[in-house]
Amino acid sequence: MNDKKPCDPVINVKVTVRKTSDGSYEATYDPKIIQVNDSDAILNFKLVNPTPDYVVIKSVSINPEDQDQLSAPSISKNGKQVTLSDVNSSNGTFNLSFKYGNKHERLVMSMATTAALTTVYPEIENNPP
Repeated sequence: MNDKKPCDPVINVKVTVRKTSDGSYEATYDPKIIQVNDSDAILNFKLVNPTPDYVVIKSVSINPEDQDQLSAPSISKNGKQVTLSDVNSSNGTFNLSFKYGNKHERLVMSMATTAALTTVYPEIENNPP
């Protein structure tokens, strides 16, 4: 008989940051909507090609701020990856706002939108088991 506890589920999200024709930056997330269906899920966001090598993740904030489902995001030392956990014990929808920067400069690029009717991606949807 196998008494080992199954591994916590890991959900990988690919993050691509591109410079637009007007000089600003735009991030896309794959998937844009993250369906979490297991308890104690680990969410892993990683910058992927064709993201320029100089782009790094500076910070991540969670909305709503007073939620109790997602852990504080942990950014890797090289700034290319963010990990957080989701207890997924109650239904809910959460948005993440990423701030990106140039690893060679202090410039920070915000990818969050402030428009009230615009959905901010990525979006996390909790669907407890």
